[in-house]
Amino acid sequence: MLRMIAPLPARLFLISCLMWSTVVVGQPDTVHLPPPTGPLPVGTVSFELADTDRPARFGPVRGRSPRSLMVQIWYPAERSASEVRAPYNPVSADYRKVTGNSYLRAPFVEGSGKAPVIVVVPGRGTERYLYTVLAEELSSHGYVVVSVDMPGIGYTVYGDGLVIPPSKDFRPPRGMMGGPYEKVDSFFQAPTELGVEDLTLVLRHLEELNRADAANRFTGRLQLDGIGLFGHSLGGRIAGALAARDGRVKAYASMEGIPPRAVRYEGQITFPTLLLCSDGTWPYAKENYGSMIENRSAAVFMVLLPGFGHNSLTDNPLIYPDNFRSEIDPATGLTVGRKLLLTYYDALLRDGDNPGPVLKKIEEVNVRAHE
Repeated sequence: MLRMIAPLPARLFLISCLMWSTVVVGQPDTVHLPPPTGPLPVGTVSFELADTDRPARFGPVRGRSPRSLMVQIWYPAERSASEVRAPYNPVSADYRKVTGNSYLRAPFVEGSGKAPVIVVVPGRGTERYLYTVLAEELSSHGYVVVSVDMPGIGYTVYGDGLVIPPSKDFRPPRGMMGGPYEKVDSFFQAPTELGVEDLTLVLRHLEELNRADAANRFTGRLQLDGIGLFGHSLGGRIAGALAARDGRVKAYASMEGIPPRAVRYEGQITFPTLLLCSDGTWPYAKENYGSMIENRSAAVFMVLLPGFGHNSLTDNPLIYPDNFRSEIDPATGLTVGRKLLLTYYDALLRDGDNPGPVLKKIEEVNVRAHE
């Protein structure tokens, strides 16, 4: 069973997933996130979602309470006289000087039909709202974007201030990421299965919202027979596992994350995929990307991102430029990332076309098509 708790205010690596957590100091200066390029305003709502069939495994309430996730949804919205700008994260003081472009609990846009859904799966130690720039961009073009904090995998900050950090159980031992890669696959099997269960819970809840949303915001507005996934780092592995198992998923993109071993070697993803990797990581990761490319059942579009860092598609480099340094300018990196993802999802989820021709037109990157 699942239960939605009362809505809250919006609050060496071998490519399977970069697993470290990053400690940063409080954000010192005001940061305005770049506005989305689409024609539609963006609304957002956050809530806690409990699974009464699974006990909590992490935090001070483990074993005594149901496992609870924090979920945030961005969506195309109507403009209204009562617009309230959503806080980036109302609970953490670190982000009080960050301003986004979403409106809190705004009405869903009228007359647009059902909106395609994209689920963003954060990396280890990363919070859901650190993908706000990508989420706002996609939502401004008519997508519903969902991201989720999964206790033990990323930082989970609840509305009452309880914080559950990433579990040490999922931190790779020193030297393990250097291979052999069979050990890496085995080590991350547990958090992958945990994440897939969490995402399955979220998809069930989206079905409930689509049938009857108590706020009448999402009722009948979600296109759930053609879902897109975007995973980052460990989130890429989790999303890849779900993409292979859930027939509703029709698009899968990942930034420096790769699906589990069986998914790669057995070609279990049967639709075109988009894999993104910084050129600095590529020499260490190409063998593992190759395992998916060589055993593919459908096209794989491999994109090397010159000058990018592991977190260049998150908001982190904009908010903490001294902590997340890479050659690419943070705003430029996000502009390229937004263009890649929007082009890919539009082709598969809206047009039903091969994304290859339109991806190859993006001048800023080199798209290697394995068809």
